[in-house]
Amino acid sequence: MPVHHIPSRPPRIAVVACTGGAGHLRAGQALVETARSLDVPVEIEFWDVLSFTAPWFRRMYADTYLHMINRTPELWGYLYERTERRPHENSPLIRAFDRVNYDRYWRALKHFQPDVLLCTHFLAYLSIAQRLRRWEMRPRVHAATTDFDVHRLWIHDVVDRYYVFHQESRWQLTSKGVDENRICVTGIPVHPPFTRRVAPESVRARLGLGERRTTILVVAGGFGVGRVHEIASTVASTLGRLQPRRYNLVVVCGRNEEALRRVRSAPPPPNVALHPVGFVDNMHDWMDAADLLVSKSGGLTSAEALAKGLPLVVIDPIPGQESRNADLMVEQGAAWKAIDLSHLAYKLTHILTTPTVLARGTRAARSLGRPHAAEAILRDVLQYTRGRETRGAKTSPSLRRK
Repeated sequence: MPVHHIPSRPPRIAVVACTGGAGHLRAGQALVETARSLDVPVEIEFWDVLSFTAPWFRRMYADTYLHMINRTPELWGYLYERTERRPHENSPLIRAFDRVNYDRYWRALKHFQPDVLLCTHFLAYLSIAQRLRRWEMRPRVHAATTDFDVHRLWIHDVVDRYYVFHQESRWQLTSKGVDENRICVTGIPVHPPFTRRVAPESVRARLGLGERRTTILVVAGGFGVGRVHEIASTVASTLGRLQPRRYNLVVVCGRNEEALRRVRSAPPPPNVALHPVGFVDNMHDWMDAADLLVSKSGGLTSAEALAKGLPLVVIDPIPGQESRNADLMVEQGAAWKAIDLSHLAYKLTHILTTPTVLARGTRAARSLGRPHAAEAILRDVLQYTRGRETRGAKTSPSLRRK
């Protein structure tokens, strides 16, 4: 049975993410940034597991995912559902390939000798699971999931601890055979600026927005995925029909330069102040300034919005994890789901002309949000580095349910 090392030095944590989706990286970075503000010393490093692999594989892995969700999202949804049906197990050929492909990653782990391997993507442990099993003094493996839905691919017996967003996320794991004592409901880690809510008027003034205007934020995500221009155009025309009310419309196009150019070239209605931007590193400010978010329902974007108490109108979620994220938020009253552009116009009109509807959504978003998830995860990790010695050790009662 593997023994977990109890260090005499400060706890050493390797946070490992994957470029298969921007959210996994953001969650890992949030954990590292939060660790710097803790009142205990921690030695922590942040890695992208794919950075240790061959360049051709790195490009193929990331590009295949982006191409699929952009061009054939239905195929992604089919694969997501199909791989949920039975436990994941690599073939001997895949295991042999992984041994070569991830050898640099394995050697880096052996050199760093972390006490905890804290993963925001399942590839960080699935890729080396066989070797982890045989490592006598292996680190504990903790998995911080990054969607409200927890796919079966996250499940592996090498994982000692799971961090999930919601009680329903916990149920998903227990229903697939995971011991509930290995699961902690913390939320999804978000960067420290998302843990504080700032008065919208002051943020709007700083960002150059009309301070007293209702503000709608349209977000395409870091990769600029989706039909950003069409959504922005629908939102603008809908707001134009709600005169004399005045609005700020902020459209974040991410790295999609073509979408940014098209949004900038479209004149808004007279009662709408249009503010198109590209990739931003202060999304927390734009969310503080907003009254309503129009977006897909990626795990990190949704978790960040809820941490800010910002309700969402979800459109074009990726089939699979994003559709399930949207379902949970809608059930909890923190979001509305639009099935197409005309439905989006209807939803916006209803929400913005019925103040009690938007107010209920805002309250529900604040209730559902977990802004301090990163700190909760790190403090839980640190309890294990101080108090756990063997894989079979009994779980502390204070950690069983949170």
